[in-house]
Amino acid sequence: MKIKRIAALAVIAALFAAPAHAFSNAMFGAQMKTSKEIMAMVMEFFVKYSWSIVGGIVIMVVGYFIAKFLGAMLRSFLLRRHADVTITKFLADIVKFCVLATAALIALGNFGITIAPFVAGLSVIGFGTSFALQGPLSNYAAGATLVFTKPFKVGDILEFGEWMGEVEDMTLARTIIKTIDGTRVVIPNKKIIGEVIHNYAGHKKLDIRVGVGYGTDVKRAIAVVKDVVAKDRRIAAKPAPKIGIAEFASSSIVIYARLWCKQLDYWELMFAINEAIWDEFNKNSITIPFPQQDVHLYTEKERS
Repeated sequence: MKIKRIAALAVIAALFAAPAHAFSNAMFGAQMKTSKEIMAMVMEFFVKYSWSIVGGIVIMVVGYFIAKFLGAMLRSFLLRRHADVTITKFLADIVKFCVLATAALIALGNFGITIAPFVAGLSVIGFGTSFALQGPLSNYAAGATLVFTKPFKVGDILEFGEWMGEVEDMTLARTIIKTIDGTRVVIPNKKIIGEVIHNYAGHKKLDIRVGVGYGTDVKRAIAVVKDVVAKDRRIAAKPAPKIGIAEFASSSIVIYARLWCKQLDYWELMFAINEAIWDEFNKNSITIPFPQQDVHLYTEKERS
């Protein structure tokens, strides 16, 4: 009886094992077939396009170096001719972009991609996205206006709106200025167009005000200030310093000096000039008065 039961179980196991084995063989065979098809497609792609891929990569690499070389050569040529730094940078970037764009189109053509529909598609996409990018695009339009009208250049000291500082860099999209305290401010170009711009070229104005008493020899005090200014080489010769009486205040005569200097020298020069004026006034017995008022008291007898 035991033998019959064992034989029966073996038959049942064989009946279940045969479909499972067949199913696993079918699944494995399908996977193998799919893998072979994928490998065949990959091999076909590399056999068919390998040289095109290598050629496209070579074209892009060569185009990059040519663009870099031509941009550097144009920049060097324009700088030797004392061209404006901003326009020089703009033209060099345009040349590099055109060379890289040409290399990209040639590389695409190397893969058999027709360029005309591609360009047409880009124009349609550009037209559609222009409405969504009106803000950024207006910065580029403003940058182009600044480049060609040239109200300022890199290195100039500007004052417009709430900002004042030296132009450190300028692109089509934004202008970077460095303020007196060393802060770099990135300003979108559309914020500059339409503003009243004060351009101090390469120098920043420095105003010095000092009061002297009404009993002081004012001409001697002005001569002392002029002598202090003349001794400091950090003060620009052009524009020439302007020194004279600015105001007859309630308790003093205000002597005013308008100077120009490099932005980097602004704070140190202001401190040095003020200290030197103080020392020279003390040597020459020139007093800087405290704010004061004259008070007159009248008695009832004096009034009558």
